Amino acid sequence: MTGRLADRLIVNLAALLVLAFAAGPILLAAFGSVVPDRILFDRDRSVLEGGMTLDNYRYIFTGRLPAAYMAEGANRAMISDAARQVPRSLWNSAQISTSVLALNLLLGAPAAFAFARFAFPRKKPAFLFLILSPLVPAVALVTPIYLLVDGLDLLGTKLAVVLVHTARSLPFTILILSVFFRKLPDELFEAAVIDGCSRLQSFLRVALPLALPAVCATGLFAFMLSYTEFLFSMVLSGDARSRPLSVVMAALARNTDVSWSLLNSAIFIAVLPTLLLVVLVWRYVVEGLLAGAVKG
Repeated sequence: MTGRLADRLIVNLAALLVLAFAAGPILLAAFGSVVPDRILFDRDRSVLEGGMTLDNYRYIFTGRLPAAYMAEGANRAMISDAARQVPRSLWNSAQISTSVLALNLLLGAPAAFAFARFAFPRKKPAFLFLILSPLVPAVALVTPIYLLVDGLDLLGTKLAVVLVHTARSLPFTILILSVFFRKLPDELFEAAVIDGCSRLQSFLRVALPLALPAVCATGLFAFMLSYTEFLFSMVLSGDARSRPLSVVMAALARNTDVSWSLLNSAIFIAVLPTLLLVVLVWRYVVEGLLAGAVKG
């Protein structure tokens, strides 16, 4: 009994450490976003003394300067105009990442099903090339992709970022879903053929419903890969009208004079959509990962 209690305590302690490591920076960003800089860095002043404020969020969404910087002698250089680009860039990233998710599922799920269930010429070399392609360093691809996108006259558009992000994340989607499709019992597809289903109907009516948790999980990962990608977003995006959030956040962080409270506000806004997305689909993510790890 004592041994079980000790094991439980160790597991709970480990879980708390993981939670603190994962959620700690987010909570600190949320806290720092509502505490003025003059209180955040003053050990002699309490947070309760100065109070909390939403002025930084108001500035980001409306452009209204925080009250602390309206006073005479205030250092207004701490207010970065890059923070005003966060709402638009957040919408750009949402559009880009959602498009990447849709293209990954639209192209990746049928391709994974074909690799998993059918035999065709040059199947093994094609699959090997597909899963090894992400191992090529992104830095080595920047110049040729830039020239290709420029030649297609797509430079500075969101479409260019969507296509490149899709190409970079599609091998991962195909690999994960092909593992899942390969584990489905052959009897299900034999019964579907007997009932008169074509290959497409077998995919849509048999494989896809069974693979829904894995599809949701891989779609979410494709969304996250696109949402957090920086290098190609920086090189291919144009002005503020098409700039993703990762590029704007990098520009904001490079400003050494920026208000820490304002920077924390932008960070929390950037993280919040992904947190909401994970909360909404966490059940599918967990089930998809378990389905990919356990034999059917």
